[in-house]
Amino acid sequence: MTAVSSYDQGAKGLINWPIWGHAAQANQLAQEVALDHVRHAYLFAGPDGVGKSTLARLFAQVLNCSGLTNGTPCGECRSCRKIARGVHPDVQTYSLETQEVISERKGTKNTTLTIETVRELCAATALRPMEGRWRVILVEDAEAMQGIAQEALLKTLEEPPKFMVLILLSDDGEAMLPTIRSRCQTVDLRPVSHAAIVTGLVEEGAAADQADRIAALAAGRPGWAKSAASDPRLIASRGEAIGRAMSWIETNGYQRLVTAVRLGDGFTKKRAETYADLDTLLGVWRDLLLLVNSVPGYLTNRGFEEKMRELARSWTVAEIHRAIRAVQTCISDLEANVRPRLAMEAMVLQWPKTTGRQ
Repeated sequence: MTAVSSYDQGAKGLINWPIWGHAAQANQLAQEVALDHVRHAYLFAGPDGVGKSTLARLFAQVLNCSGLTNGTPCGECRSCRKIARGVHPDVQTYSLETQEVISERKGTKNTTLTIETVRELCAATALRPMEGRWRVILVEDAEAMQGIAQEALLKTLEEPPKFMVLILLSDDGEAMLPTIRSRCQTVDLRPVSHAAIVTGLVEEGAAADQADRIAALAAGRPGWAKSAASDPRLIASRGEAIGRAMSWIETNGYQRLVTAVRLGDGFTKKRAETYADLDTLLGVWRDLLLLVNSVPGYLTNRGFEEKMRELARSWTVAEIHRAIRAVQTCISDLEANVRPRLAMEAMVLQWPKTTGRQ
């Protein structure tokens, strides 16, 4: 990935981490290492594909790099190379994927991080580093931890070993217990600018027009953009998702309810897909709000402006605000185990009417 540079007051120099965007967050982490103020628990929060895993592994390299220069990992030393390959003995990752390997051996399957996984994780934090200065534990899909599993993690967070850094990666930081969040240094990762993603893709060999198209579909997520550059199916799938969201919005009230019922009834079997569609839907409504306020340069779903402008002409700022809140409430209700059909129906009933389609 192409690097970003920014001034690091702690190291009194330039940091040059190979990541697209997130210069302020990289700056903050490099400064904490330079000043020897490393926290023992971090919460990296942001949308899927925004760069949480990349930033976490770069931070692990900085913590253990033997050739660190101005807060930037050398990328060439033994530790940096091992961390990049995922084989460093002092850097361990726990996730739904790694848990699935364990679960298959036991003949079970879980969609949450279980207390057994967290107990294994906690045991690993007590082991002293074998090769590096720090033992780094990365927990991906942290929002998938069961409540009892999060509680089991508290003891480690309350009495962390001096040589351990725990990094929780969560698509939704608010899904973590307040007691967990209060014991972590939160690092919020926002969507990256269109220009930064285009630059990164071009520097990795993509044609300028292809890079612009992928960045438009990425909605500020460099991880997704990087994957999409080598997988055309992701591009097609993303375009279809945005098209579905706009079709749902622009149809009449009855058809909106029909779609809501269908998605609600299928939620249990297609949980991840439904959340992804709701996230896309939320992005479309936000872009409609930007268009109503005449700030199209900040759209995340670029490439669909004309269709969105046509939709936005019918509504006021207040009406679109209400629709955005309705989608956010629906997502929260689903996470709180409200009946999916009821949550979906309540959402679409709050959307403004489309002129001439009711």
